[in-house]
Amino acid sequence: MPSLLRVSAETGGGIVGGLLIGGTAAAVVWGTLNTQGDDPSRRSAAQVAGAVGVSVGAPIGVSLTGKLLGRQGSFIISWLSSVAGLGVGYGIYGLIRTGGDSSAAKATYALTLLLPIAGAVIGYELSSSDQASPPSATSVPGVMPSIAVGPGGASVALVGHF
Repeated sequence: MPSLLRVSAETGGGIVGGLLIGGTAAAVVWGTLNTQGDDPSRRSAAQVAGAVGVSVGAPIGVSLTGKLLGRQGSFIISWLSSVAGLGVGYGIYGLIRTGGDSSAAKATYALTLLLPIAGAVIGYELSSSDQASPPSATSVPGVMPSIAVGPGGASVALVGHF
């Protein structure tokens, strides 16, 4: 698959993952936070939750898309790069916001949503190889005994992979 198409697909996956988790986080914070009429505080908390949600959702979407395309990138590297993008975005947003220019601050808030997606894609791409994943060998089912002990007693089971 051509690199541009693959990176575009991973970016789309990151946008979808970021929208799902970031949007859900912002909606939950907005809906549950009781600020007793202090809407700017409520809005700020929802914005932070949305941005943090994007930094979690984007690497999930990027990694899942990459796996579907046969890539072997690292989710952890993608997530760490996404968090770095969030930090850079919030750093720029904080610098502009302390300057007092409200319209510029609103424009730079978009960086807190876009840079985690870009970081997730860059991290995933840098951690994946250009070679296709090796064909999986015939897997042998593995079974292992498991013991769980709790206050009400114990249980024994078999766990495994098939």
